[in-house]
Amino acid sequence: MSSDQQRKTGVTNLVESLRPSPVMWLVLVVLGASFGLIPGPINTTIAVVTGVATAVLAVVLVFAFTPRLQLAKGVFSAGRAKVPASLVAKVEPLDAAQMRAAHGVDLDARAYLCTRAWVHTGIRVTLNDPQDPTPYWLISTRRPQEWVRALGS
Repeated sequence: MSSDQQRKTGVTNLVESLRPSPVMWLVLVVLGASFGLIPGPINTTIAVVTGVATAVLAVVLVFAFTPRLQLAKGVFSAGRAKVPASLVAKVEPLDAAQMRAAHGVDLDARAYLCTRAWVHTGIRVTLNDPQDPTPYWLISTRRPQEWVRALGS
């Protein structure tokens, strides 16, 4: 991103983690704990240990694999993918209905996806990189308008 774009948008750094909502965390804990029901008829102690261990494991795994969106020092990253912000040609905000269509019937199989089911809005980022066969990035975000402003589109 050029310094003119940064002055115009007023944003030089932006970070967002695509963590689940509080309700989704609760679902993960309950789902993990429900595995304690399997050994329940055999041994109560093993059932409690299994339930607690799987609930903790579910939370740790989701936390560890939560993608992060970041714009810092002229580099835009979404999950594991990174690109200089200067290669961003267009950023489109997507509401819930548009995101559903973009992730479904309108999806190009070559697109890079950084999406999470518990985040219903997003952005479509088109890059100006002739060497990259990826037509666009489809990214879940709770703050699509902020990302549009930050990426200068």
